[in-house]
Amino acid sequence: MAKTVPQNKIQLSFDVLFSCTLNVRVADLNYGNHLGNDRILSYFHEGRVLWLSHHNLSEQNVGGCGLIMTGANIQYLQQARLHQVITLTLGARELGKARFTLVYKLTDDKTGLTIAVGETYMGFFDYQHQKPVRAPASFIALLHATPHQVVPALPN
Repeated sequence: MAKTVPQNKIQLSFDVLFSCTLNVRVADLNYGNHLGNDRILSYFHEGRVLWLSHHNLSEQNVGGCGLIMTGANIQYLQQARLHQVITLTLGARELGKARFTLVYKLTDDKTGLTIAVGETYMGFFDYQHQKPVRAPASFIALLHATPHQVVPALPN
């Protein structure tokens, strides 16, 4: 008898650090004519870059070092279709000395339904010397900034 691999549940209750709206484009569709699963991670990346840019930072420089993604976890909950407007909310948790987790939620603007939730595991990285480094104090302060809302956990 084959064993099933348990799916890691994403703990979604988080303080929102940033939100933006995104539009589903033709290039984002898969053969099923809905938002492709690979594009969800790209949407998370887009939100992360927009958030950093909003604070005059980039993935290459968050206060003296860069960021590197070490892993990701995504749960797909609803389909999204061409021209659908969705809101991406982003928060952070599990801040350590050299890593942290970003949490994402994609929501349909019209219905309020959650399309996908996810996490990316981020590390602080010195690209010039190709090694992990400690979090810059200025970036830690940004992660502890006053959020503008709280995203509740998904109902079970």
